[in-house]
Amino acid sequence: MMMELHVISRKTGQLMRAFALGDAAEVLIGRDENCDIRLDSPTVSREHCVIESIDGVLHLRDLESTAGTIHGGQPIGEVRLQNGLEVQIGPAILRFVED
Repeated sequence: MMMELHVISRKTGQLMRAFALGDAAEVLIGRDENCDIRLDSPTVSREHCVIESIDGVLHLRDLESTAGTIHGGQPIGEVRLQNGLEVQIGPAILRFVED
């Protein structure tokens, strides 16, 4: 089972990009050029959050970002990825979809 990350514009609701998460040990998300997934916005921290595999289970962990990683209206520290999960980072919604 593959998990895909859909980056969606909060303003328009349109899909901007899709990424297959595959077997990467970790995927760094932020506005820094070195990030695996780059969101160029002042409301996104340089290294905002990371997707990591813990014992074969994918988790999203906030990296003490300034604006936070929001799920259900609340800032979160870490969340286990599952189909349909949506978190908000700056101008984007990250939606996780099982392929």
